[in-house]
Amino acid sequence: MADRSANQDVRRGIRHLPIMDVPYEPTCHPEVKKLERDAIDWVSTFAPNAAIPHLAKTRSGRIVARTVAPGAPAGLLRAYGRMLAWGFWFDDEFVDDLTADSPAHLSAVTSVMDILDKGYGTGAAGERMETAFCEVVDGLRAALPAGSFQRWCIEMRLWFASMALQNHMRASNAIPSIACYKTTRLYTVCSFACIVIIDASWGDHVGWDDYWAPDAAALRLRAANVAAWQNDVFSYFAERDHPGRFWNLPSLYTAHGLTVEEALQRTAADAADEIAGFDRHVASLPAPVPPAMSYHIRSLRNWMRGCHDWSLEASSRYVGWNG
Repeated sequence: MADRSANQDVRRGIRHLPIMDVPYEPTCHPEVKKLERDAIDWVSTFAPNAAIPHLAKTRSGRIVARTVAPGAPAGLLRAYGRMLAWGFWFDDEFVDDLTADSPAHLSAVTSVMDILDKGYGTGAAGERMETAFCEVVDGLRAALPAGSFQRWCIEMRLWFASMALQNHMRASNAIPSIACYKTTRLYTVCSFACIVIIDASWGDHVGWDDYWAPDAAALRLRAANVAAWQNDVFSYFAERDHPGRFWNLPSLYTAHGLTVEEALQRTAADAADEIAGFDRHVASLPAPVPPAMSYHIRSLRNWMRGCHDWSLEASSRYVGWNG
């Protein structure tokens, strides 16, 4: 209770949300309300009733609507929304709501990794959680081109593995360095698995070699950082209430000596620097830019802008920005 009161005092001292300009054209799929409804209806068939109100605040279907191609196939839209809804549920259950030393964390993470590798888990994440993830995997296998599905599996394994790195930081008494945090956050934001799906929403244009090309990989890193750090601003107060030392970028900047307002502004500035670097890199690409790269750049811009717009729309999930 004392921590929550302190949070309220800090919020009153912050005049406004740091301005974050993501200078790309906003998009929103016309079926946005249907996508939101499908995602929450689906996850509600698996998650406990007590978890549903918080999951509804994620507005997972709106992330889909804000990031995909306007003509994306219905099956891909549905599978993407369900993946996101499941991901928020898993993250809530086995990361945010557990203490850093809980033995349930690692066993659950490795069990869902087994589903990607073997088609079944150990049961450590719970029957409903694992059955739901099997449905997610089956849905995306059916919706994605074969190469895209394999890339999605690779990126999901990295997301799951990064949870262990994140948990190690939470468990340590030492204050992590900014560089250590930023490297870990690059993967815990789960941008890369989503970007694979966004690419596929435009059609089968980005092949295996296109995706792993050095320029594409470098631009993805910047886009993932933008998504991560802008989300850290929105989620700062909520994550202060989680059990253990749950670091995000503003809280880490405060641990290194900045005030809360300075830390939030610094994090927003870091995101702005990444956007500028992204634009410089795109401008430096030799002409003509290959079609696969053009599609990938479009996906990355949609991801950065879509995450920002979704964060504003889903602010009730994040304590401090909606009152």
